[in-house]
Amino acid sequence: MTEDLNIQITCPVCEENFEKKAADLHDGAIVKCPKCGEKTTIKGDMFTDMVKNIEKGGHA
Repeated sequence: MTEDLNIQITCPVCEENFEKKAADLHDGAIVKCPKCGEKTTIKGDMFTDMVKNIEKGGHA
């Protein structure tokens, strides 16, 4: 199930990799880096690319 997948996200500021559940990520979702605290909005191409990678069975 897609809801059970963890998606790897790279912080655009400190480049730390962290994971979030796919069910928590949607267009417009805000994620916070656990290392530096930077908040990033998942939107537009970023969200579309994540969905395409999930459909292919890969990581975001």
